Amino acid sequence: MGETFRQVVHLLMGLLGAAVILRLDDQEALVFVSAVLVVLFLLCDAFTRGYDLPVLSGVMDEAERRGKVPLKGGIAYAIGALFCLAVFGREYTAVGLVTLGLLDSVSTIAGLRFGRHTIRGSKSLEGTLTGAVAAALALIFLVPWWAAVVVAGVAGVVEAYSPLDDNVAIQVAVCLTLALMGVVVTVF
Repeated sequence: MGETFRQVVHLLMGLLGAAVILRLDDQEALVFVSAVLVVLFLLCDAFTRGYDLPVLSGVMDEAERRGKVPLKGGIAYAIGALFCLAVFGREYTAVGLVTLGLLDSVSTIAGLRFGRHTIRGSKSLEGTLTGAVAAALALIFLVPWWAAVVVAGVAGVVEAYSPLDDNVAIQVAVCLTLALMGVVVTVF
């Protein structure tokens, strides 16, 4: 189950995070993401110290890569969201979370299954393109279609080539791209 389960969790966290942030006002969203970050730090500390937490330890065994800092990805996710909330607002942050969740998850799963042409490290052209298309299709419900294509394309390039943690880099790149284009996010 390993990597597929991990990517499904990643996808769900992006979509759930975006949905929660869009339902809150700006201040509540900042408090929510800050609280999530504190909880993730506390859980990381507990796992690093070897504590066995009911249910969570089993999920962690399936969702985390071996030999990595526990919840490092989740912490980076929350740091990226907190920065984007503070600088760009909750609508852009939600678009960043949706893009990150879909692009990263779909590109990894598609790359593992269909990847034949390596573009950098373990990143494949097939995975990156599939992830970008999936993200663009989802984003057309939040931004104009042309902005969805541009944002997904930029996010795909950042995911494939950025040396930084993609859980932060993609969110910031998406929000910055939206801001530079002056895109208005549609919230239902």
